[in-house]
Amino acid sequence: MIWQRQVIVIRLERNNRGLPLAPSNRVLLALMATVLLVGSLLPIWGWGREVEGVTQGSLGPVPRTSLLAGLWQRGGSVLWQGLLRSAFPKPLWQGTTASGSLGQGVALWLAEQGLTTPRAFLAWGVPVLRGLTGAGHEIELLPANEPVVPSLVLPEGTSEEAAAFGWKYTPHVLIYHTHDVEAFTPTSGKPHVYDDPEQTIVRVGAKLAEELRELGMDVTPSRAGHVKDNYTAAYAESLKTVTAALKEKPSIEYVFDVHRDAVPRSATTTVIDGQTVGRLFFLVGTNESLGHPRWRENLAFAQALHNKVEELYPGLSRGILQRSTTRFNQHVRDYALLIEIGGDKNTMEEALRTTKMLARALAEVIREQQFGT
Repeated sequence: MIWQRQVIVIRLERNNRGLPLAPSNRVLLALMATVLLVGSLLPIWGWGREVEGVTQGSLGPVPRTSLLAGLWQRGGSVLWQGLLRSAFPKPLWQGTTASGSLGQGVALWLAEQGLTTPRAFLAWGVPVLRGLTGAGHEIELLPANEPVVPSLVLPEGTSEEAAAFGWKYTPHVLIYHTHDVEAFTPTSGKPHVYDDPEQTIVRVGAKLAEELRELGMDVTPSRAGHVKDNYTAAYAESLKTVTAALKEKPSIEYVFDVHRDAVPRSATTTVIDGQTVGRLFFLVGTNESLGHPRWRENLAFAQALHNKVEELYPGLSRGILQRSTTRFNQHVRDYALLIEIGGDKNTMEEALRTTKMLARALAEVIREQQFGT
């Protein structure tokens, strides 16, 4: 029934050219949905750190959740891709330069509806699933020939400019966006915008760069696109962007992949000093099998930043989420983080307001690191 609804919509918006789903795949999709729904009634342990806003360690007790949430968080990526590859033509997965082609049209429609992951697809047809933690980061494909990460080379000595801002040495920061098309629906009218970075998270990253520069940091903001033709390869593509930036400026010590989340507005919104703002959420990938043995340094930095945000702006941080199935390209530096600013239900203005507060918290954490306080 879920798929029938999708085919009808595609036919209406794509000149009545719906795409049939193979009978075997239809049965398999129904079976997957049944297993997930039954699993929601079976509480288990071991998935607690995947609950929104909570991580292991210092952020409070680890809650229990259901088998559904565990499967929802960890499973299905490979099977999901296999199902869609067999149901849709190759252009949907390989990307196409042919303007207006059927494969490109379906791919864009799926992205605009937020149906780029198994979680989003099932939640579209089963409303009760829509309140779970966002899944925009569950797929990370490694490059066939992974680029070498340049070593860090810190600036030597203390410049007058750095001293004027209270720095031991000028912090060098890279800001980039693996999912550069993420937008804010109340402002843009849709959750993803492919042709105007000023309506996307890219603008928020640029604003954060401005705020950090005002505090005396050297900031390199990237506007590179990574998802337009192939969503599943986004992290592989953004890794190329990051390593190229580090090669050009090996003194970059802090690397921030800035996103916005895709969960209910109530989870991503708060009021600080009388203004409505998008909340912050920090994600840390801990998969050592992907070549990320020093993820604990990332986690320690995330915890320090979360604590500082809570000290300065109570309620602004949603906490830290550890993902053991990925690394989010955070192996490039000890101080690399994926930072969510607000969600797709926030306005652009709410996300922009958050950047000033985030910049202040970052500056204080970095200064404490430099001087060992």
